[in-house]
Amino acid sequence: CIQGTTSLLSYCLGKGENIALVLRDIGVLLIEGRQVQMNFYYKFLETLSGKENLGKAIFKVPQLLDMVVSPLVPVATLSFSGRVIIFP
Repeated sequence: CIQGTTSLLSYCLGKGENIALVLRDIGVLLIEGRQVQMNFYYKFLETLSGKENLGKAIFKVPQLLDMVVSPLVPVATLSFSGRVIIFP
């Protein structure tokens, strides 16, 4: 399964396709052209840093919210083009 996914991922990247790799309970890795962006689920960041520490970090650096995404948001809406191949 992993080998098949990585082969298909490599093929799509080689063809210049925009892709989104959904990492369950972690977030979404979005690759569009030469731009790569990782969006994390809030719950994952909260588990890593603790609720209080995450709140302090977001207060100090509000741009961190740009990297946070809800698992309920449709993945295609995260892309600039609105067109991505989604890998589960």
